[in-house]
Amino acid sequence: MRPLPLLLSFLLATPALAQAPAELAQRLPAEAAGWERRDVTDFESRPGGAGLGAAVEYRPPGAPGVATVFLYRARGGPEAELARAQEEIRALAPMRQYTVGAARAVPPPRPGWRCAVLEQAYAGGQRADSHVCVGAQRGWTMKLRVSVPAGAEVREVMGALAMAAGQAVP
Repeated sequence: MRPLPLLLSFLLATPALAQAPAELAQRLPAEAAGWERRDVTDFESRPGGAGLGAAVEYRPPGAPGVATVFLYRARGGPEAELARAQEEIRALAPMRQYTVGAARAVPPPRPGWRCAVLEQAYAGGQRADSHVCVGAQRGWTMKLRVSVPAGAEVREVMGALAMAAGQAVP
């Protein structure tokens, strides 16, 4: 068999790998644990966006908070991606005018996932918790970021979003 037909047969046999991240992101539900889905951002289609995947934002109706589900291909496993996600939160601190406390490990929403929460203290005195969880499935990395007022309970929404992300990647 020639290389091109062999490659095509492989891609057709593995639908999750053959799909664009934005296509997988479109599979996420309109609602998760009462949080409402917003726009899909296709980072792949942007200049310099190759490998960045796609993201879907969720917001709780009538309450502060934001959740983002990222779907992308990563070279590292959940531990490496969790460390990278924590660094992203710290890197945004000067621009968004907050300081970041030490990360605390928290129980994962699904087996095999890794999670942490970082406390954020804003210049105006407000405090928030930034939860991040990372899992991998069928060659895809699924990352959840949930930012809420300090002390707010997010276990239910993290579980619902992790389940939805796993179902989006067949």
